[in-house]
Amino acid sequence: MLQRGSSSLRKRPHQWITLVALICLTLLATSSAAPRKNTKKKLPPLNLPPLKTQEQKMQLLGYIRQNMPTLRQGSRVSFSSQDLDKALALELGDTASQAAPLIDDETFIRRASLDLTGTLPSAEKIKTFVADQNSNKRSDYIDELLETEAYARKWARYWTSVIFYESEANKRRVNPEALEDWLAEQFRKGAPWDYITVMLISATPERNKKKKNDYGQDYGPNNFVLACENKSTELASETARIFMGISIQCAECHDHPFDNWKRIQFHELAAFFHPYTYKMPSQEDPTVSTVVKPRFLLGEKPYENMKSDARRVSIAAYLAYNPQNYWFARSYVNRIWSELIGDGFYDVDSLGPDGDVVHKPIVNRIAANFRYKDFDPKWVFRLIMNSQVYQREMRTMDSPSELFTAIRPARLRPDVVANSVAHVIGEYPQLRKEIDTVFDMNPSLPQSTLEGSIQQALLLMNQRELQQALSQSELKQKLLGIRSNEELVQSLYLNVLARNPTPDELQRNVSYLQSSEKRDEAVEDLLWVLVNCTEFRTKR
Repeated sequence: MLQRGSSSLRKRPHQWITLVALICLTLLATSSAAPRKNTKKKLPPLNLPPLKTQEQKMQLLGYIRQNMPTLRQGSRVSFSSQDLDKALALELGDTASQAAPLIDDETFIRRASLDLTGTLPSAEKIKTFVADQNSNKRSDYIDELLETEAYARKWARYWTSVIFYESEANKRRVNPEALEDWLAEQFRKGAPWDYITVMLISATPERNKKKKNDYGQDYGPNNFVLACENKSTELASETARIFMGISIQCAECHDHPFDNWKRIQFHELAAFFHPYTYKMPSQEDPTVSTVVKPRFLLGEKPYENMKSDARRVSIAAYLAYNPQNYWFARSYVNRIWSELIGDGFYDVDSLGPDGDVVHKPIVNRIAANFRYKDFDPKWVFRLIMNSQVYQREMRTMDSPSELFTAIRPARLRPDVVANSVAHVIGEYPQLRKEIDTVFDMNPSLPQSTLEGSIQQALLLMNQRELQQALSQSELKQKLLGIRSNEELVQSLYLNVLARNPTPDELQRNVSYLQSSEKRDEAVEDLLWVLVNCTEFRTKR
């Protein structure tokens, strides 16, 4: 964690304070509009303490964090889910009257469980929750889910997928499982998002020449850098995409065609990550290159004679702690909002001009409060999930003006589909692997662009292991032990779709059971039908 004070820090406080002062002064004094001074006066070497280990880096970043003005301001600011609903209603104007109705308790418990933990609630939990008369039960349930191991694991898996989905790194030189385990530990401990981010950005993995294929990948945080193959340009592009929500990669070759980013800015950002002198190739002649000094997107530049490790610490500081870098907090808020609501305020990792943001005052206000709340990831979940906008019914929306008047129908991610199947038949590792492959989807694409496939439908319909597991499942045996057809169908729906059947569904299923000569086969048929319905693999 980011902390003040340690034995090594106390040994040489003047050196650390010098560096902190330099970075903080740079953060406060520079901006995107700052003129570039071409001074020829050579700065003296900066005699810094070592910044080799993650502990040393985090000690320094902890000092910078303590001086962050917005964190001090946060204790006096509040922004509740009710405030969010009021602010959004003002933004929507007349469209707010077209908002979808709020969902019932059955729909809420399934939606909240899938969103936070990627798992279905048990039939017993659904019954208890629906019967509970406590007016705060939805809020209490959100708090309960946020403390589970499943929450930590689900969101660790999501961010690991975000980082690795388009990575072209050699698979022997990365370890996504180590990153997922480390992220799960951080979410379990309640680590703030800035801490997680600066650990990833400032990592400096080194190759162990004494051991084959050891690039430091078994240490979780190293894997963001390794997923980018430790390439300066890739690190610049992915840092902007994942942690700022900005699409800047095309500026590697030319000035951005739709935004203000210049080619030189991309290479100045890349220079932070280069171990030595960084050179930008000429557009006209690739054999010619120009030396480029590191400079952050808002104009900040590190002390000139910083070593490579210190430069990575400084870019982590500029990214997370510069109060003017509103993109950092906003990109996290926008991703979580997009995952929960089905639409983001903008495409999660491809923000062009700022004009592409819808309802900008809302996302900016949530992002500012996220910063005030110490970058607490759980605060964002609580804010959104306790709001009316999250607890509305689903429907498709055709125009941007309708956004956030309802929840967009969403396909479940592959690990969530696999969890739902395991909820019905138990755990089958090979089947889980197959579902992960067939239901694979880019976690950074908006739900409105995702489509199902024939392979997905065929897998649930015909996969041999799944069919055998359905016929031999404990759930089937449990259902066969219920003598009443009505009770059997109700238990079937609660266990597979996490809701009770409608009167029409109850009547049709009971009729089928009554008309079937073999009860065993009829129950198996009904299980198969529910596992193959669209509702089973989508958010309701």
